[in-house]
Amino acid sequence: MYDRSRTAIHMSDRTQNKLMVTKFLRVFICSLISIILPIYLLRDGWALSFVGLITSLTILSAIPFNILVTYQVRRIGERRLLIGLSMLMALSGVLFAWSQNFIMLILAAIIGLVSANGTETGPFQSIEQAILSTMADEKGRTKMFGYYNLVGYVAMSLGSLFSGLPDYLANLGVEIKVAFYIYTAAAILQGLIYLTMKELDGMCGDDTTAIMAPKTKRTVARLSALFSVDAFGGGFIIKNLLTTWFYLKYGMALEELAVIFFVADIITAISIVLAPRVAKRIGLLNTMVLTHLISNIFLILVPFAPTPELSVGFLFIRQTVSQMDVPARQSYTMAIIRSEDRAAAAAVTNTSRTVAQSVSPPISTALMDAGAFVFPFFLGGAFKIAYDVSIYLSFRKIKPPEECRASAKQADEEE
Repeated sequence: MYDRSRTAIHMSDRTQNKLMVTKFLRVFICSLISIILPIYLLRDGWALSFVGLITSLTILSAIPFNILVTYQVRRIGERRLLIGLSMLMALSGVLFAWSQNFIMLILAAIIGLVSANGTETGPFQSIEQAILSTMADEKGRTKMFGYYNLVGYVAMSLGSLFSGLPDYLANLGVEIKVAFYIYTAAAILQGLIYLTMKELDGMCGDDTTAIMAPKTKRTVARLSALFSVDAFGGGFIIKNLLTTWFYLKYGMALEELAVIFFVADIITAISIVLAPRVAKRIGLLNTMVLTHLISNIFLILVPFAPTPELSVGFLFIRQTVSQMDVPARQSYTMAIIRSEDRAAAAAVTNTSRTVAQSVSPPISTALMDAGAFVFPFFLGGAFKIAYDVSIYLSFRKIKPPEECRASAKQADEEE
């Protein structure tokens, strides 16, 4: 007899595996470009202020696409939207490689969804996050997001490592712009993978009229406001600005920066594996707040180190816990929102983070240009700590369903 449940499970596993591959490809090339892009522009004679502008635009570019996801994902369809966005990424890589025209570079930054931080808050993650949340039960949801982010951080670490390849191969005539051809090729491959995933059609819901329930809107509004504070602080020290900071402060070469961020990302990837275990023990919200708070203390210490080695050391210590909150935050957000609203909710919260994060880079580059190398880290850490305290106070009484049931079960056992 034909077993529909087995077929559904097989399709779910196959879909998860393909989404892990697209996540790997996308984050790998984003990480690669996040380190190379500012160096590429500075070497080509562009001012530091232009680097700040391009950084802001690469962040802001996610906003209209996240809005598109919020209002049109059910109408257009997840698969078609993901394919179209992949093709825009491919075009962006071509523009960066072929043109040094001001307008063309601006256009490439806008359409390319190039991550300035090596990670992502754009429409791909919004859609994939919602799809993945429909494939796991409450017990497995945080673990699934842990694996999803683990794949991302492994890809990020390899992207960081390979960013030094153009300089290593410079004697062979390899130019730094080859990275943008790699970016284009990977984006096309990602699009082709989405093309095979017909099972994505309608996975996040078939209702083309409803956007979000009123209760969801209230929750999302609160989360968005708080996530904005965190993202604004993070915008001061996103990956390509950290690259710029070490490049200007200590004169580090691209090869050195590639190794530093490779190690930092590997440390991050290892910590991601532990996040679901920590969340299971102390809860999702507590994991978000505690690990994030510790990481921000070490972030503030980075520019106060008397040597570059110690600065890098503080950065590495920070990375041991800095992203453990990510799978916990994604799982928590999806848990407290009804399934029909998850894609839209993810897009809205990601948009708020994007808007807030885009404001900080020009301020950060202006501070570095003025020789105030301490302030980007201090301001970034201070705002992120304010977020940690605020989200705990605002959401400490709102628990995901599995934690509510666990508390109720524990109370019954005690009685």
